[in-house]
Amino acid sequence: MLNNKISKAVRLAIAFGTASTAVFAANTIAAEEGVEKVERIEVTGSRIKRFSEVSPTPVTTITGEELSNAGITNISDLLQKLPSSGVGSAPTTTTNTIFGAGINTTDLRQLGEGRTLVLVNGRRYVGASVDNPAVDLNGIPTEMIERMDIVHGGASAVYGSDAIAGVVNIILKKSQDTMDFNYKKSITEQSGGEEESFSFTFGGESDKISFITSLSYSETEQLEAQDRDFLRNPVSGMLNPDNVSDTDGIPQNILATGEFAGLQTLGYYDRAGDAFLPDGHVVFGDNGEFSPVIVGGVTRPAPNNQLRYFGDGFSNGYKFIEHQDLATPLNRFNVFTNIVNNYADDHSMNFEVSFSKASAYAESSPIFLAESIRSDNAFLDPAAKAQLDEAGRDSVTIYKLASGFGNRTYEDDRTTLNTTLSFQGLLLEEFDYEVYFSYGRNKNDTTWNGEFLTENFNKAIDAVEIDGAIRCADRDSDGSLVGALDGCQALSLFGLNGASQEALDYVTTSASISKVKQQQVIGGVISGYAFDMPAGGVSFALSAEHRKETGSNEPGAAMQNNLVFGNFVKAWDGEFTVDEIGVEMSVPLLVDAPFVDSLSLELAARYMDYSSVGDNVAWKVGFNYAMNDELRFRGTKSKSVRAPSLSQLYSAGTQSFASYGDPCDQTNISTASDSKKANLIANCQAAGIPNPGTTVGDWRPSDDWRSVTPPSVNSGNANLQEETSDDTLFGVIYTPTENITLIADYWSFDVEDAINSLGAQRVIDDCYEASSLDNSACDLVDRDPTTLDISEVRNGPYNLASYSLKGVDLEGTYKYETSYGSFNFRLLASYLEHREFNTDVSSEGYEPTPTVGEVRYPRWQGNLTVGYTYDDLYVGMIGKYRHSTVLDREWTAENNNYNDVPSYTEWSINGRYTVSEMLEVRLGVSNLFDITPPRNPGTYDEGEYYDVYGRRFNLGLNLRF
Repeated sequence: MLNNKISKAVRLAIAFGTASTAVFAANTIAAEEGVEKVERIEVTGSRIKRFSEVSPTPVTTITGEELSNAGITNISDLLQKLPSSGVGSAPTTTTNTIFGAGINTTDLRQLGEGRTLVLVNGRRYVGASVDNPAVDLNGIPTEMIERMDIVHGGASAVYGSDAIAGVVNIILKKSQDTMDFNYKKSITEQSGGEEESFSFTFGGESDKISFITSLSYSETEQLEAQDRDFLRNPVSGMLNPDNVSDTDGIPQNILATGEFAGLQTLGYYDRAGDAFLPDGHVVFGDNGEFSPVIVGGVTRPAPNNQLRYFGDGFSNGYKFIEHQDLATPLNRFNVFTNIVNNYADDHSMNFEVSFSKASAYAESSPIFLAESIRSDNAFLDPAAKAQLDEAGRDSVTIYKLASGFGNRTYEDDRTTLNTTLSFQGLLLEEFDYEVYFSYGRNKNDTTWNGEFLTENFNKAIDAVEIDGAIRCADRDSDGSLVGALDGCQALSLFGLNGASQEALDYVTTSASISKVKQQQVIGGVISGYAFDMPAGGVSFALSAEHRKETGSNEPGAAMQNNLVFGNFVKAWDGEFTVDEIGVEMSVPLLVDAPFVDSLSLELAARYMDYSSVGDNVAWKVGFNYAMNDELRFRGTKSKSVRAPSLSQLYSAGTQSFASYGDPCDQTNISTASDSKKANLIANCQAAGIPNPGTTVGDWRPSDDWRSVTPPSVNSGNANLQEETSDDTLFGVIYTPTENITLIADYWSFDVEDAINSLGAQRVIDDCYEASSLDNSACDLVDRDPTTLDISEVRNGPYNLASYSLKGVDLEGTYKYETSYGSFNFRLLASYLEHREFNTDVSSEGYEPTPTVGEVRYPRWQGNLTVGYTYDDLYVGMIGKYRHSTVLDREWTAENNNYNDVPSYTEWSINGRYTVSEMLEVRLGVSNLFDITPPRNPGTYDEGEYYDVYGRRFNLGLNLRF
C-alpha cells in the first residue's frame, strides 16, 4: 500500500513538471512496522514532506549540470534567460548606479527585484544591502549548486514576506568525496567584458560525518561602449526638418546616426536671442575667448533652442561613447563550507557558512556645470571681457560638461557572511522536524572619486589678477574685491583642458559611505500525517520563525556635512522584527474514482507580526486534480505580502537631482486648466510670486534655475504599510507518453498598496494645486526668499501604486532515445496578455498605464534548449527569443519613425566531453551569430534585454581527483 503511494507520488511529480529535474531533499523514515524505509519528498513551494502529490504551484528547476553545460560563471546569467524572469541588478544594468555596481539579482515577472524571494536551502539569506532587500547572487558559488527551483506564483503563505512574484530556492550540495578543480574562461570576439574563474571544491563522506568546501574566484572585465563596433555609430532621434504640423502624416522626429552629443565640453554660453552675441550660441576657448560653435556634419535645433550635434563627430559636443560603460567590472571571491553530522539514527546536525567578497568599479559622466563667471575673471579673454562690458554685463553663465576633469568613478566593496546551524530528523518515527538559526551580515563600502568640494570650487572659479598673479578673490559682502584668499588655487573652466592639476587637486576629493545590514533568523518546522481519510492521509506542516533585521547608513564627513557637490547624505540606522506562524495542509479528497485518479486540496496560511507595519495574514487555497495518468489540472488562489525594506522606512535623506517645472511659472499658469488656474494664482501669490496670472505678471524662474537640474531630497517613510498581492493560477498538464510533457499555466497578479515615490513634480503640483498652501505637500517644498526659485523638494515612498498583470506560461519537454544517443528538447515560453501600472490609485486623474508590448514587456518571450548526449559527449543549444515591441504605446507615426522595435533571437552552443574519470572539457560559443541590439534609440545600447557583449568563446576544464 505504501509503495503504491510512493509510486503515485513520483508519477504525479513528473506530471506536474517538478520531478523531471528532481526536487527531492529526502529523509528516510519507518512508515509503519515491518515496512522498509522509504523517502518522503520535499517540494519547493511547500514545507510538507510527503508521499503524496506535489504542490499545485508551478516549479521550474535548473540543475547544477545545466548550469555547467551553459558555461556561465554567475547563476543570474541563466535566470535572465527564463521567459518568466526579468533582469534585476546586473553589471549591464548598474553602469551608472552608485550603490548597485556589481550586484546580481533576479526579478520574476518584472515586478521588481524586491518582490522575488531568494532562499538558500529553503531558508532566508541576507539581502544585498540596506537599500536592496534582494539577495546578491554573487555570493552563491556556482560550483556548489545542486539545483535551483523557481516557484512561479505568490508564496508568502509558505515563506513569508517578499514572495509576491515567486521564489527562487537555491539548493546547495551537502557533501562529496572527491576533489574538483574548475577553470572557466570567456573571451569576447571584440575584446572587453572577458571573464575568468577558478574554483577548488573538496569534501569527504562517512556514515557519521560528511562535509564539502568550495573556494572560488572570478574576474569580469569592464566593457566600454567604444569596445563595440555597433556603438561607434550611435543612433538617436532628431527633429525632422520636413515636418510641418502635428497632423500632416510626417513624423516630428526621425532616426539619426553618427557620433553625436547634446552637451558642451568646452564651456558653453547658450542664450538664444541675447542681444550681445549673435544667436547667443558660442563656446569658450582654452584662453577664455568667444568662438563659434562647431556642430559637425548635420545640425538640427532642439525644441528648447539648444543645439544638437550629429554627423561626422567633429564638433564641440560631448561624445557619450567615450565615457559610457556597457558592463561594470567585477571581482568575486567565495568560500563555502557545509558539515553534516549524523549524530544519531534519524537525527542530524547541519552547519553551513558562506563568505563572499565582491569588488566592483563603475563610471559615470563628468559633472555638469552651470556657473556664473564674473567679467573680471582673470582667465577670460580681454576681447570677450570687452564684449561683456560693452553690453553692460558684469557676468556670463558658462554651461559645460566637465569632461576635462575626467569621469566620476565609484568603487564598491561588498562583503557578505551567512551562517546557519540546523538540526533535523524524525520524532516518534512519524514526524519530520527541523530547527535552525541563521545569521547574515552584509557590509557595503562605496567610495566616490573626483567629487567637487563645493566651497573650494566656488572660491576657485572666482579668479582675479592681483600683482601679476592669478589668485582666488576675497570679496566683501557687497562683492567688492578686497584681496586674495590664502591656500586657494584658481580654477579655469574655459576650454577642455584649461584647469591646472593644482586647481583640480584643490577642488576635488573622495567621498565615502558605509552601509551595514544584519539579519538573524530562528525558526522551526514539523510536518507529517495528521489523520487518515478515505482517500488517504492528511499531511500537514507547522512552522514558526522569528527574524530581526538591522541596518545602518554611515556617510563620511564630506557627505554628511554637505561639503561635496550633489551628494549630501544623512546618516541613519533602523531595525524591525517579525514573528511568523504558518500552517499547511494537504487533504486528499478522492482517489481511484470515476474520472478521478486523485483529487487533493492544498491549504496554507501564515500570520506575520511586524514591529514596523503591524500584523497581516497571507493565505493560499489550491487543488491538484489528476483525471488519469495523462491529463492533470492544478490551480491556486493566494494572497501574498511584502513589508517595506529598512531604507524605505528609515532613510534620513539623500540628495538627488530631478527635472521639474515650477507651477508658478507664468507659462504654466497660462496653460493650466480652468479647474486648477484659480488655485495656482492664489497660492503662487501667497508664496510671494508677483502678479501671477495677470496681464502684467510675467514671472519666470531665474535663468540659472531653468538651465540646471534642480535638487531634491529622497528619504524614508516610517508610516509605510505592507504591499499585498492577490494572484491566481490555473494549469493543465498533459503527458501522452513517458517522453512527452506539455504544460500550460494561466496566471494573474493584482498588487495593491505598492510602494512608489510621488516624484518631485507631483509633490510640487499637489502643493500649489490645492485650495491653499496649508497642506502636507507644501511642507515638502522650499523656495529661496531672494530669487523665489524652488530650492528644495523632499520626496519619499508611499503606498500609492498598483500593478495588474496576467498571462500564460507554456512548457514542453520531449526526450528521444536512439542507439546513437539521446535527444532532449525543452521549450519555455511566456505570453503576456495584460499589464498595467498605476503610479497613484488614491488621486483622480491617475489612470492605469498599459505597458504590454513596450520594450520592457514583450507579448512573447521564449527559451528553447536542445541537447544531445552520446556516451561521454554532450552538445546543446540554447535559444532566447523576444517578440517585437514598441518604445512607447502612445506614440504614432506622427511622433517618430523609430518606435517599432524588431524581434530578437539569440543562440548559444555548448559542448562537454568527459575525457576520463579525471578530466572533463567544456567548449561553447555564446551569441553564436553575433546578434546586436535593435538599432533604435533606447535599445541600441541596452544591456538589460539584449546582449551587448557580442560573440564570446567559452572554455571550461574540470579536474577530478
